[in-house]
Amino acid sequence: MKAFRAVPNGTIRLQANTVLNAAPTLAGFPAGGGVQVRMWNRGSVAVSVEFGAHANMPLPVAPAGGAPGAQSLPPGAVEVQSLQSDQRHVAILVASGAPDVEFTIGEGL
Repeated sequence: MKAFRAVPNGTIRLQANTVLNAAPTLAGFPAGGGVQVRMWNRGSVAVSVEFGAHANMPLPVAPAGGAPGAQSLPPGAVEVQSLQSDQRHVAILVASGAPDVEFTIGEGL
């Protein structure tokens, strides 16, 4: 296993309430196959995160009461996830507040 290595200038910082149908493109996404993204929730509340293929993707829905929903990123957490080659956009949503979340494209783990 190799350590995570970020792509130069491959980080974006977003406030946790993206606008409907305006999911930003991840920075530094290479052409070709899938990559990894490191997510860092810089805030004090959990956020819901969803990756997709289009800027007009719907906002994430938090899982509740047995219903499916987007993945949650706990406050202060740093997680690494593998993405498919078409998952170039990210939408984030939070129930309250507006914490910053950083997404860094890279490879390794």
